[in-house]
Amino acid sequence: MDAQNIVSLAKQGDPGAIALLLNQALRIRNMTAQVVRNDNRLHILLEADRIPDREAYIAYIQDGLTRLNVRSIDSVRVYARQIGQKVPAWDEAFEFDNATISPLSSPSAVPEKPATKPAPTPESLPIATDQTPISATPSLTPVQTSTPSPRQSSNRESDRAVGEPVIPQPAIAEIENAPPQKTIPSKTSRAIGHTLKIVLPTLGIMSLILGTGWDFFRNGEKFHPAVLLSSASETLATVKLPEPPEFPSFATPSDSLEPLKVDNILNNFQALSQLVDSSIPTQPITIKAVGDIIPGVDFPSNKLHPQPEKLFQGVTPYLQGADLVFGNFESTLTDHPYSGKNVSRPNVFAFRTPPSYTRLLKEAGFNILSVANNHSLDFTEQGFEDTIKNIEAAGMVATSRKGEIAYTTVNDIPIAFIGFSTYSYHNSILDLEAAKALVAEAQKKATLVVISFHGGAEGTGAIHVKNRTETFFSENRGNLVEFSREMIDAGADLVLGHGPHVPRALEVYQGKLIAYSLGNFMGYRSLSTVAELGYSLILEAKIDIEGNFIEGQIIPIHLDSQGIPSYDSQNRTVKLMQNLTQSDFPETPLSIESDGKIVKVDSQ
Repeated sequence: MDAQNIVSLAKQGDPGAIALLLNQALRIRNMTAQVVRNDNRLHILLEADRIPDREAYIAYIQDGLTRLNVRSIDSVRVYARQIGQKVPAWDEAFEFDNATISPLSSPSAVPEKPATKPAPTPESLPIATDQTPISATPSLTPVQTSTPSPRQSSNRESDRAVGEPVIPQPAIAEIENAPPQKTIPSKTSRAIGHTLKIVLPTLGIMSLILGTGWDFFRNGEKFHPAVLLSSASETLATVKLPEPPEFPSFATPSDSLEPLKVDNILNNFQALSQLVDSSIPTQPITIKAVGDIIPGVDFPSNKLHPQPEKLFQGVTPYLQGADLVFGNFESTLTDHPYSGKNVSRPNVFAFRTPPSYTRLLKEAGFNILSVANNHSLDFTEQGFEDTIKNIEAAGMVATSRKGEIAYTTVNDIPIAFIGFSTYSYHNSILDLEAAKALVAEAQKKATLVVISFHGGAEGTGAIHVKNRTETFFSENRGNLVEFSREMIDAGADLVLGHGPHVPRALEVYQGKLIAYSLGNFMGYRSLSTVAELGYSLILEAKIDIEGNFIEGQIIPIHLDSQGIPSYDSQNRTVKLMQNLTQSDFPETPLSIESDGKIVKVDSQ
């Protein structure tokens, strides 16, 4: 097995591969490590002639395990003892969560730590000389360091009854015979100002894999940290496990990694960095997105198309060829008979579409639909829930209820969608702190985060984007520039806007694309199509694994007098968005060409 496969297995959480890497890194300190995995927990035992220093090695392992992108480990418990002892001198657990580190400017750089507590380096890690093993009858409370780590957790077993044993089952991976597994890449870092932000719960070994080959388990025995609790004692058990598989050393010529010496540590670091980087997919993800969709309503009177299968005929071919197709469904899919609106009042509308129309949306190519808009509760909470149920039953994703995040995958890459409106019964763009918290939560499970918002003033008079609060009929419709940029600063990768019923400008901010309004896409006998209200588009955006905008395309669409869309050979939407983008965001580093192609330009 070559080095790249070992690194790949370690990234998947294989305890044998992690042990292989960890032992090689610690060999310079005359220390060995044994690793057991129990579900999503990792147990690591450090052994040396002298008791390893708690603070130094917790920081060392934390720092290293934050860099390999293992997505399946939530917590780690580290034990340390002298060789020949059965009871650990100390143990400590920590969880993986968001953290902030300084960027590595070169392979020789090391992560910065607070000035008051510099991080230990592999060359300077101490072995304590003044610690003694813990008593045979210790307190059940985990021993704490004098300066707890930000991600340190309390003992997860502390709520268990005292008499109940905690016996994690060993998960020993027979790496040579393990079935192939796909690695789910994660966005390991994002630059924010002068810092680098970890945006997903990650495990890494980058600061640990400074060496070459690693020893594995000694004498065919593998340590099993089964903590047996009783009223009198707490001991650490050693369990006989199967013979570990043989691994070639990273120092073999075919692996191009040199034996461990002080003067070639950085060469090994760079080589292994390249191995890890090479496992990250480079294939871009293509997302197509459209604005407001109302394929017909049957309330308070029937305004449905006599042949509804023709509604999407003119645009279905242009919705194909993307990994994801998004739209804002601005109606309800329900049979619920009662509306919460008084439609007898001027400018008050309640939209209800037969649930059978869900099939038309699916067949047209949609797989993500926003339900966070000002018509989602037109038929009360019942109609809202019916809409989500019908979308999901058709195999599409609905985004999203208040406080919820919708997830999907593309080529095993997890992608989060969060839908926002300006109303308190949805995720609200008016509550920036709650919105940023949702983005942070999404980053824990997804590689990419897409924001959809329904906001802004409406109509042809609201065609320009301004960095200020917008109002419509005295409603606060949000500052869309502030919201969109705050979401990207918080970690979002793409922002898709809808609500004004007209197309608006595009912006690239921090390398990420913002579409401030995608206009109307379909409004059969329900939405006005006068002037720019009839200008529409399918926005195609290609983004890389870090969410950076690569290129895009405006596919021009026009709505006829009944609100049915078709391809616009006159390119009216392209010309409009060229002018709007140049007018509203003259400094943005993108250009819209005459054929609708969107390209990045040098911002310098």
